[in-house]
Amino acid sequence: MAWSPRLIDLTRPLTNESVIALAGKFAEPGSPYSGIELSYLRNWDTENGMVCRWTLNDHLGTHLDAPIHIVQGAPSVDQVDISRLVGEAVVIDCAFANGRGITADDFERAEPSVQAEDIVLIYSAEKPAKGVEDYPLEQTYMTADGAQWLVDRHIKAVGVESYSFEHLYDAIYVQHWYDKATPPPHWPAHTICLSANVYILEGLTNLESIVGQRVRFSALPLPVPGSSGSPVRAVAWKD
Repeated sequence: MAWSPRLIDLTRPLTNESVIALAGKFAEPGSPYSGIELSYLRNWDTENGMVCRWTLNDHLGTHLDAPIHIVQGAPSVDQVDISRLVGEAVVIDCAFANGRGITADDFERAEPSVQAEDIVLIYSAEKPAKGVEDYPLEQTYMTADGAQWLVDRHIKAVGVESYSFEHLYDAIYVQHWYDKATPPPHWPAHTICLSANVYILEGLTNLESIVGQRVRFSALPLPVPGSSGSPVRAVAWKD
């Protein structure tokens, strides 16, 4: 019998509108997080075929953070172990933590339980950003002790609905973690996971359709040498 599972798409379309819904003012025109462009090098109006060019950064839409994104000298996206991005996933319900940091205590009370070698997908009932007028200040994010809890469970990867694993506004405009003059620690939750090769997926969608369940999962990046991340096509299915 042919294998034909019903695939559940957990991927946002790569459009400016979908990025704004995730990132709000971070995606305003001219920012590093805006500017998904599609141009036509060949098209059916003038030739017998179509060839396109994409222009986008490597952390837009539903995407993977490679370890080098935050950990200096760590693997780039072409060097990640893709076996850690395919397998059994548990979709845990953290909607009760919406708009704040998820802690180790939150994971202790969340269901279903997490097992070693799981890919952990976190449903947080994330709401769309208001648009380019405002930053998403009520973002759900990962605390350092929450990240350590995941690493201690020996999971393979973790995926979230929000645009950033940590509170992006606080990280950039309050803590100044991208600024070389800022003393460490920087990006602690990212660092804890990525240093342990627990890969981070951000910008997932449609998790409400599978929350509380165990599923099969895949989210594979493009192997662009030296890149710090990549958009992925994230899908889930049941046996």
